[in-house]
Amino acid sequence: MRCDFLISSERSGSNLITKIIDAHSQYCGPTPPHLLRIFYPVMSKYGNLQEDANWNRFISDILEMFNLKISIWEVNFNKTELLNITNRSLASVVKYIYNKEAKHHLKTHAFIKEVNTFNLAPYINENFENAKYIWLVRDPRDMALSWFNSPVHRGDLVRAANIWKKNQERTISLFKQFTKNNKIILVKYEALIEDQEQSILNICDFLSINFEAEMLSFHKNNMSVKNAEKTDNWKNLNKAILKNNSKKYKAKLTKDQIQYIEYVCNEEMSFLGYEKDFELLSEKSFSSLHDVLLKQERHEKPAYNLIPTEEKLKREAWYNKYLEIQNV
Repeated sequence: MRCDFLISSERSGSNLITKIIDAHSQYCGPTPPHLLRIFYPVMSKYGNLQEDANWNRFISDILEMFNLKISIWEVNFNKTELLNITNRSLASVVKYIYNKEAKHHLKTHAFIKEVNTFNLAPYINENFENAKYIWLVRDPRDMALSWFNSPVHRGDLVRAANIWKKNQERTISLFKQFTKNNKIILVKYEALIEDQEQSILNICDFLSINFEAEMLSFHKNNMSVKNAEKTDNWKNLNKAILKNNSKKYKAKLTKDQIQYIEYVCNEEMSFLGYEKDFELLSEKSFSSLHDVLLKQERHEKPAYNLIPTEEKLKREAWYNKYLEIQNV
């Protein structure tokens, strides 16, 4: 089974593009459990997976992590079937999991959304043959506003701007490397929502698949509808593309906030063709503004208390298990 991957910052339309591709008859793009991102950095802590005790511990953890996901998949797994995977590796387990879901939907390809995919690229290239990457990027000012409004994302504009910068900085390096052999395509969120058909045609051409009209009506897919009900972050998955969902920052952010983001993200915005609204701050002015905005950053937002108890408990259980795994 062929696997292709998404590179994207959070709050940039990553769930949208995943569900668009999932609507294709060949591609399965389930809402992600983020297994590569969670386990790749700590695999050395499990030791030699050829030893049954280590393999058993790893499978126990990855199965529990999968089962703690908020998203809905059609298939489930038991420990015995995962223990019986012959090639004992993280990549083999991830392939098995996605392959089972894809087969359930009668599909032959998987589209995998991860966070910080740029950190995983060397491992992906080595273990997922002929993998391609879709790099989805959104104007950092709108991304930061979306982050600010998200009840489950900690921090506000300062954190969002710095995450966007780091993500694009790392991905630009990959883009320059991978574009030579057609392993990566850049898709702007703004182009995707304003001219969805042309953007999807470009993606299909890159993936060497035929365009299918069903990709435009992804929101009617049964799995999209089910997952849209699971969390506020996915509430738009059962809606058509929101064509006016750009440049909202102009009405919602202050001049200081916009200038802060433009200073932090200056180089990457220029590379990606995002024009700045204001003259770049001086280093001294930026430093003073940073101190002011940093004091306003919220670790937990009031809206988090409005999240259903079941979702909060699951998020807390997921996070506790995540911390446990990082300290294996």
